[in-house]
Amino acid sequence: MRDEDFLRNKVPMTKSEVRAVSIDKLQLLNKKTFLDIGAGTGSISIQAAHDFPDLQVTAIERNASGLEIIKQNMAKFCIKNIDLIAGNAPEAIPDKIYDAIFVGGSGSNLESILRFASEHLNSAGSLVLNFILLENALKAQKILAELQFTKSEIIEVAVSQWHQLGKGHYFKPNNPTIIMNAIKGE
Repeated sequence: MRDEDFLRNKVPMTKSEVRAVSIDKLQLLNKKTFLDIGAGTGSISIQAAHDFPDLQVTAIERNASGLEIIKQNMAKFCIKNIDLIAGNAPEAIPDKIYDAIFVGGSGSNLESILRFASEHLNSAGSLVLNFILLENALKAQKILAELQFTKSEIIEVAVSQWHQLGKGHYFKPNNPTIIMNAIKGE
């Protein structure tokens, strides 16, 4: 899905290139349940629900502007397989087992969210986290090691887009994103 296809407001959105890598790392093929924590504009949830129509997606967001734009985009794309929850993670997340979990925002609750993920992720389930700040990624990596997640991988995605500047062109960079993924129990 193209970024410009989404309705937007001031809530940050995971851009298409980062979304593509993150969804690939989630390994959603043949999975039944997916949890998106800190859904923001819902671009990860909406793309996953669109691309995997048999997947039941649970998206949690605490920001009213984010919730509103997610609802608008769900309607625009005719998405029916997302259960949207207003609230803070992990307290407001339904107490069930998920096949894949994505963390796009943690609202300063990173450790409790990762502990929730460890307890609620299916064996061999995939966990993917996106970060802008290196300190948060390092904290997550330490916690995931303590929780005995395996096959941990950390990459940085830096995307620049072609723009015109006067008579010439240049590549305007987006913020680099750290993408971390780990598998539980393999």
